[in-house]
Amino acid sequence: MLEEGTRYETESAEIAGYRFRSLELLRSALTHSSYLHEHEQEGAEDFERLEFLGDAVVDLVVGAELYGRFPDATEGELTALRATLVSSTGLATVAREIGLPQRARLGRGEEESGGRDRPGLAASLYESLVGAVYLEAGYEGSADFIKRTMAGPLSAIAAAPRKSPKTMLQEWAQSEHRPLPVYRTLEARGPDHRRDFVVTVEVGEKLAKGTGPSKREAQESAATKLLEEVLR
Repeated sequence: MLEEGTRYETESAEIAGYRFRSLELLRSALTHSSYLHEHEQEGAEDFERLEFLGDAVVDLVVGAELYGRFPDATEGELTALRATLVSSTGLATVAREIGLPQRARLGRGEEESGGRDRPGLAASLYESLVGAVYLEAGYEGSADFIKRTMAGPLSAIAAAPRKSPKTMLQEWAQSEHRPLPVYRTLEARGPDHRRDFVVTVEVGEKLAKGTGPSKREAQESAATKLLEEVLR
């Protein structure tokens, strides 16, 4: 048993239908760096490397799911949908549903400052857990885990009316009480029959640039890039 007072239980190696063979790997996936600073004698690893791996796996699996569910969606639409699903808010909701914040090992300072309730920590825990599942079960096992735990959000986004990246960015700005997006055309390159427009979009201090064969497509490209940034 770990010391009394932690919320991590070594007896339970199962999370959301997946049973870990390696308790050490599961322990790392649930360990914040602040915990190790206070328990250096453990010689364990925190979740940051697993989070890096899990982030890539989540992006790939969710992208593949969206590609299959929306056969007529543009690249920008697919990217914007993925950005919504894998945002800190989106992944934090999934992490809470499967009880990850409650099982995380945090340092006393992180615990007392409300770290267990932070969306960013919950999202990181989900990605680190996916990274751990990937190491044990490979792509197929981690894809099954992601599709099972994200079944609700994936179904909801499939059932919702399709929105363009520009619409999604405007809705995000309004929900965050930010200024509405402002688009500016910087230049139009190339001959008339093969134009390439360069457009920027600003939301307050946030800025992104996009290109496309028309102003509208360049605006959608810029909106997509800014969505990816602000939703992470």
